[in-house]
Amino acid sequence: MNKVFFSLIIFCSIACGQRADFFREDITFRLDGARMDVDGYYFFANNANTPMTSDIFFPFPTRGSNTVDSIRVFDLSRGRKVNYQRDSDNGISFVLSLTPHDTGLVEIGYRQELSDDSAVYILKTTRAWDKPLMRAEYKLLVPDSLTMTGYSYQPVKSYEIEGKKIYYWEMENFMPARDMIFHFKKDRMPERSKRDGGL
Repeated sequence: MNKVFFSLIIFCSIACGQRADFFREDITFRLDGARMDVDGYYFFANNANTPMTSDIFFPFPTRGSNTVDSIRVFDLSRGRKVNYQRDSDNGISFVLSLTPHDTGLVEIGYRQELSDDSAVYILKTTRAWDKPLMRAEYKLLVPDSLTMTGYSYQPVKSYEIEGKKIYYWEMENFMPARDMIFHFKKDRMPERSKRDGGL
């Protein structure tokens, strides 16, 4: 079984020997069986008395034909688009600057093709920050034509709205021991539609 890996691994070059504090993430996944759309909000803080500049690297999976496109990075705190550099198929890098005792909110989004019946978002890289996330929220949206068959973390709740199934996770003081894994299967096309050539 092939898996698609989504991850946030951030390596920082810190001014004045300080390090940005990555303390929260809020991520929405939209899965249709062929692609995964990821829209994430990442919260950073500068708890020092001096300005801070960090080089942030956001990697993409490189295995198989799971191409990534529609990449966007936006600094919501300052209301401006963030220029990033694409490192081949490996990921992107961009610079985050924070004033003393400042908080930054960065939106990162992209779309990725899926090659099989599972998708993974890497959570264990949070350990590289040497502290748990104060809060993490995850939402998974899937159409009725898709059936979820398993998760590495059981959803806190699920519900349906306008033909979509929504699954929700909420964690506090979260230092993940495993990654977020979604398993799914596509429901079969009704026999009548097949005979009639329906889509």
